[in-house]
This record gives sequence, structure tokens and C-alpha cells, in this order.
Amino acid sequence: MRTHQNGWAVALIALVMAWPAWAARPYRGGAVATAHPMASEAALRMLEKGGNSVDAAVAAAFTLGVVGPYHSGIGGGGFALVHDAKTGGTQVLDFREVAPKGATRDMYLKDGQVVPGLSTDGATSVAVPGAVAGYLELLEKHGKLSRAVVLQPAIDAARNGFWVSPKYQAMAHMRRDCLRQDPEASRLFLAKNDKGELDVPPVGHLVRQPELARTLQTLAKRGAKAFYAGPMAQAMVDTVKAGGGTLSLEDLKAFKTRAHAPLEGSYRGHRILTMPPPSAGGLAVVQVLGAMERLRPQGLDFREPESLHLYAEAVRRVYVDRAKYLGDPAFVKIPMESLTSSGYIADLAGSIDPKKATSSASLLPPVEGASGSTLKKPDGWYDPSSVPEKKNTTHISVIDKDGNAVALTTTVNYAFGSCVVAKGTGILLNDQMDDFAARPGVPNAYGLVTGEANAIAPGKVPLSSMSPTLVFSKEDPKKVMLAVGSPGGSTIPTTVIQVISNIVDQKMDVVRAVGQGRLHHQYMPDELWVDRYGLEPATQAALEAKGHKIRKQEGWGDAEAVYSDPKTNLRYAGSDPRNEGAGLGQD
Repeated sequence: MRTHQNGWAVALIALVMAWPAWAARPYRGGAVATAHPMASEAALRMLEKGGNSVDAAVAAAFTLGVVGPYHSGIGGGGFALVHDAKTGGTQVLDFREVAPKGATRDMYLKDGQVVPGLSTDGATSVAVPGAVAGYLELLEKHGKLSRAVVLQPAIDAARNGFWVSPKYQAMAHMRRDCLRQDPEASRLFLAKNDKGELDVPPVGHLVRQPELARTLQTLAKRGAKAFYAGPMAQAMVDTVKAGGGTLSLEDLKAFKTRAHAPLEGSYRGHRILTMPPPSAGGLAVVQVLGAMERLRPQGLDFREPESLHLYAEAVRRVYVDRAKYLGDPAFVKIPMESLTSSGYIADLAGSIDPKKATSSASLLPPVEGASGSTLKKPDGWYDPSSVPEKKNTTHISVIDKDGNAVALTTTVNYAFGSCVVAKGTGILLNDQMDDFAARPGVPNAYGLVTGEANAIAPGKVPLSSMSPTLVFSKEDPKKVMLAVGSPGGSTIPTTVIQVISNIVDQKMDVVRAVGQGRLHHQYMPDELWVDRYGLEPATQAALEAKGHKIRKQEGWGDAEAVYSDPKTNLRYAGSDPRNEGAGLGQD
């Protein structure tokens, strides 16, 4: 099946008609899951041209930055795990943004208090972008196809446009006032209403980005050097400085990607590789799954209250570790060997009272304002009861016909990033500075509390929750069984954990696994978040009887996963039904 330019709606209809929505369709070749049909189609096109999983993932990433500007783009950054089936090796590439050299520890404080909006809206929130360096390095080192071929779907999408969807509308409504503050952003992402005011476009409105198309063409011809020096770089610097930010040409020229060894864990005989710091997400995945295996060695019964209680308590403790220890490992010493040791995880599991919930404050007392209740909240400040979900990121999972795999999570942080577009380039810039602790102990836009280890410093990478993860076959620990990841800010690790458990413990197919209701705890606020389909009333009552304060939500995250059956080598793609993505594959 082939689709063109703005035919993603037609593609979705064809997919629904071709296969039951509740079933995971098998593919004999490669498979991909992304958050938008046009990106999944771009990835599939690369596989059909003879490309591998990296070609497919990079094509999807560039395309997602065009059709989903509310979650990612070339003005952002991210992480990737790349597995080579031939060698059995897995590499990690960190292309997350870094703080500009002009950043200071207290740049978002006035009289000792956080100034609402400075770290989330406008030029003051912009960190040095890393997406272009990361995507193109992945392609150069691991891909098979040329830049021109891989970037062409994104160029076409920018030039020809894409239709506004309900998801786009929801994100634009939330950030409308922020977008209106920037002439370029409002021109590109808003449209005039009946009163002649720039407003959220109607569903079906065509969004074209000709400047971005030219930028992508330049990158296809000249590579990453065209982004980090020359006219493109100058446009970013001039735009940010005009808005009071600190980005400089020196910052862009100095940007370097970072290679890491993957963080390794296991769950019920399955080897797990995930993202190490500066992500806190991978550590959470390893610790929680390790604790649950010890607490329930025979496996988890589906939605059994006792198991859910133990899970919530394990997650609570892991987010305390995040607040106490985690930051950029180039700047702070993180006791990773200790935090991932079997003894430490056993102690974590053993500290849980099976009969009642633990008070978060008893594990790590919050500083004044840590719950967010004493702070004046800016437009868009994270409220866990809000609908739609205001945080955004995106994930790409690919396993090709040869078993090579990619799990890539990328972001501009908040919806539409900083709401600032570099004039004349179409580059929407991130607001990644909000992932630092503007004031240690005070929550960021996601409600997350981090400590001194995540304080702002020039050249430092902000702590992340992104958790691209690979799970391997029991029979062959070098053969990828599952590639998975999700957006969702603080809820990313718990989304990944629950998808893995749904497949390993409950033997769900990948479509059901990504669609199941989810639960989340993050230490502060001291609440157990449950999405709309997460719990039956009796189960909720049982958890409340143990002392859990339940907060209901409509749902969060956008899990994207590809499963490769270890016995048949058939592949299955699961894109979260909460959103507008698509799982596609080669027959």
C-alpha cells in the first residue's frame, strides 16, 4: 500500500478495513511503529528501497518533525538505541540538547522563586539543539541509503503540507497564546479565524512549511554542518537573542553527540537494554522490573490489587532515587553500579509494606513548593487532571527483515517547544531548559521534582525521562524481541515498564499491550495516577484501602512498539490507540 503527501487519513481507513483493530497483524519483513501515519509510511518506504532499520527510523524522525511539530523536530534532541543483528552489538547515541554557555544556575529565579514561563515559553527556554547531529550521525554510521533519499519524505511533507488532525488541534489549543507571541510560529502553525485573529486551525486545514522544506533540502545536500554553522545557525542565534535567550554561534559549533554503553537489566529471563543517564527513564525500567521479579517471582496476575500495590510502591521509590541522585553524568557522580545492583534492588523491594502505601514525604521530604501548590502556575503548567495531555515527545520503533532494531525517542519538550521559529528557516526550537531543576526541589512543567544534581550549568545535559528500550529473546540474548518507547514526560518509564510486563507476564500481542490502561506514580505529587481504562472500581477501592490517593486521567503517553516473534520471525507493529499513529510492515 502506498500513500502520497496528505493521504494519511486514507491510509488509516485502509488499515482498519484490512485488519481487525484489536488484532496484531503479522509481517514477514520489517515493521515500524510511529506516532503519525505519514512517518510510518516514510519509514516503510525506506525498507522497501532496501534500507535498514536506521534508514527507516531516521526518515520517520525527520518526517515526524514536519507533521508533528507539537512533539518533535530538528530544533530538538533525543536518544537512540541501535542493534546490529549481524554482530549482536547494541550502541547508544545521546543527541539530547545541552545548556548554552550563557546559562546560569539561577537564570529562572527572581528573589529566590521560579518565574513562571521563563523555562517553557519563548527564547529564554531554548537549549542547544541536537536532533540534526544525531539523526545524520545515525544515518552515516549505520544506514545504507543516502541523505537525499532518507530526507525526501520529510521534504515532500513540508513542501506539500499535511492536514490538521484532532491531535494537532488539541496541542495547538493548549499552546495558542504562546504561539501567538512569535510571528513566525503563529504564521506557520495558526490560521485566521472569522474575526481575522490568528487561532487554532480547523481539522483539515493544510499546513505548509516552505522554509522548512528548503532547510531540509540544504541538510540533504550539505549535512549537519549546514545546521551548526553558516546562515542557518546565524538565523537561530539572532532569533533567540532577540527574544532574550543566550544561544550563540559558539554553542552550535561546539555541539557534540555522546556515545554511551546501554544500561542492562533483565526480566524473567529476557535481557533488557535501555537508556543510561542523562536519562532517568532507563534506570527506572531496570529497577522496577527487577523489583517486581523479586516480589512476584511466579509472575503477575493481571490487574490483581496486591501486585498493583507493589508496583506503585516500587515506582514511588525509583522516583525518589531520581530526585536524589540523577543528572548529567559528565557533571555529577551517579552511583549507577550501586543503584542497579541485585542487592540494592532487593533492598528496594524489601522496603515495601505489602499492606499499606508509604508516604512519599517519609522517603524524601519535599522542599517548600515541591508539590506545586505554592507556586503561581503559568499557562500550560502541568496539571495531571488536564485533558488533553500537555507534555509531548515522540517515539519510533523499527525492526527490519534482518533483525536490526532501532528504538529512538525524540522531542522538543513541551508542545510546540518554545513556540519560537528561527526566522526564514522553519526551524521550531525546543524549550528543553525546563528539564533542569530551575530551583532544586521545585517541580518543572511535568510536575517532576529533581535535585541539585540536575541544576543548570553551561554545557550540561538536562535530565530526561525518555526510555527507548530493547527486550531480547530468552532463547537468544542477542536477538531483539521487542523495541519499545513512548512520549509522556514523567510517565514515559512507567509506560514502557507496563508494555513490557503486558507482553512478558500477560502474553498479550503488541497491539493490546500498548493499548492497555496504565498506572503511574512519581513520588511527588503523592498520588497514584490511573488512566480512564486503568482499573475496575473494585480494584481501585482495594488500592484506596491500602492508602493510595487515586487521581483519574483520560490517558497518557503514545507507546510505539514492534514485536518480533522469536520462533517464527514474524513481526508485529503496535501503535498506541490513544493517538493517531500507525504500525506498518512489509508482507
